[in-house]
Amino acid sequence: MKSEGERTDATIAAAAGTDASAAVDAAGTPMSRREFFRSLLGNGGRAGVGIGVLGSFLGLRGSHDDPLGMRGELGIVRPPGAAGEEEFLTSCMRCTRCADACPTQCIRFFGPDAGGSHATPYIVTADRACTMCLECGKACPTEALSVLTSMTDVAMGVAEVDERLCVSHNGTGMCGACHTICPLHNRAIAQDYRNAPIVDPEHCTGCGLCEEICIVRDRRAIRVRTTRTRDVAVEEEQS
Repeated sequence: MKSEGERTDATIAAAAGTDASAAVDAAGTPMSRREFFRSLLGNGGRAGVGIGVLGSFLGLRGSHDDPLGMRGELGIVRPPGAAGEEEFLTSCMRCTRCADACPTQCIRFFGPDAGGSHATPYIVTADRACTMCLECGKACPTEALSVLTSMTDVAMGVAEVDERLCVSHNGTGMCGACHTICPLHNRAIAQDYRNAPIVDPEHCTGCGLCEEICIVRDRRAIRVRTTRTRDVAVEEEQS
């Protein structure tokens, strides 16, 4: 039985009149899936057909209609290695390969209400954070997500602590969950004598594991903030 990723490749390849599993280059050498999709993008006619099918295929992946990724003023969290927002929107081919490669399935896709961001990947860190396995960049065929080799290279955003809500900061309890789960232990998040978290923006990657585990559930006491907003997406749509 074929995996979901293999069915994805087969669907796209069939629409473009090619077979991803049997793709070869001009010299007859078998190509990897990544090389196959690069060649597909290089062929203007087939790329147009393939991208059109990719848009409709997203219905099988499950898109979300909230245009801001359910994060409002906190900004959009893109997967690790995402190019600058304007470049990202131009280069992302909406292929869902990043989500196929994600072992935790934290990557979602914007619905049609998101304008220029429609069908592009994002993460809601409070629901399911990124573990920074870095597989999504390896799966991306267009380098909208670059290949990273270390989690210290990730720059998805920066966690911010609301000291009014954090039980260790406001004196209503002692927690330390965010500090414990942080992959960059004692670098991105340190603690004071009360176990109160202190974020170092120079080392924080914005993975959101701290936000997901925060015990303050109504409104997390620590949340990832980014500079990515829908403004660029709207401009892209209107241009």
